Amino acid sequence: MPAREQPKVFKAIKAGFDSLSSHVWLLLFPIALDLFFLFGKRLLISDQINSFLSSFIPPEGMTTELLATWEDLKLLLSETINNFSLTSFLRSYPIGIPSLFSNRNFSVSPLGEYNTVQVSSIGTVLAVLGFSVVGFLLGVLYLYGVRNSTNINLTKVTWQSFSKQLLSLILIPLVLIVIALVIFVPALLIIAVLTIILPLLGSIGSFLLYFLVLSAGIPLIFTAHEILLYGINFQDAIKESIKVVRPTNMKTSSFLFFAFLVSYITNLLWQIPEDGSYMLIVSILGHAVISTILWIASFHFYEDARNCVHRSIVEETLNSEHLSV
Repeated sequence: MPAREQPKVFKAIKAGFDSLSSHVWLLLFPIALDLFFLFGKRLLISDQINSFLSSFIPPEGMTTELLATWEDLKLLLSETINNFSLTSFLRSYPIGIPSLFSNRNFSVSPLGEYNTVQVSSIGTVLAVLGFSVVGFLLGVLYLYGVRNSTNINLTKVTWQSFSKQLLSLILIPLVLIVIALVIFVPALLIIAVLTIILPLLGSIGSFLLYFLVLSAGIPLIFTAHEILLYGINFQDAIKESIKVVRPTNMKTSSFLFFAFLVSYITNLLWQIPEDGSYMLIVSILGHAVISTILWIASFHFYEDARNCVHRSIVEETLNSEHLSV
């Protein structure tokens, strides 16, 4: 049942703006990361991909249409991967510093040509793991700063409490990777087969998959917030997130939709400057402000929702006791 009280969406946004105004230093995290993506050295794997594509021999008997499709696909993949840098993995998910340029493959920086290095296959694996771990740790520090800016349940942080929270936070991406490998990837393969057999079946399968992901994912969206604010373990944080989200589902969905919409529209605006333009620095500043406000607001919103649910539970318990008397 919905909670008697419901959290306020725009109250949380205003609180996020107010908290950032007194903790402007939080902007340094996303600004520094995007400046690195814009000006830093790039580790490329285009030679590896192009070598693999060149060595691939299409099977005999392929029709002219399939060969043409394969050639177009090779060209598209080659162009896509040409400027991709392994440093992009510094933007780790879901715990990480927000970034505007992690997925943008720049061909040139405002200072001119990039300093690039082609990476070997072994170096690729090490780089992906290394950058992902560093990105995760930097993301934890960023979220700790965001959490402290809200002044919610501030307690003295000890090494023991920090290590406990860090272990719980590490479980979030690990569990998501396992779920993706065990459920999501096989589901996508099944959908691909259904699409080949009958496109309508593939469309229905895709819709059901995305619906199930959203239905299962939204109640868990505040797991990291619970860990950071109250220092409980991973399993209990999941339970508390579900306990808070379900009675406030409409308001939580509204907040998430608003945050996604604002982030999506403003990111389109920030991406307008072309490669090599110094206006990209203005985009970095704008993105850092918006993304940090939304992150801080999410902590304020969760705390408001949590209090609303707990007060509703107390009131219902008192009313039940009163009626029983």
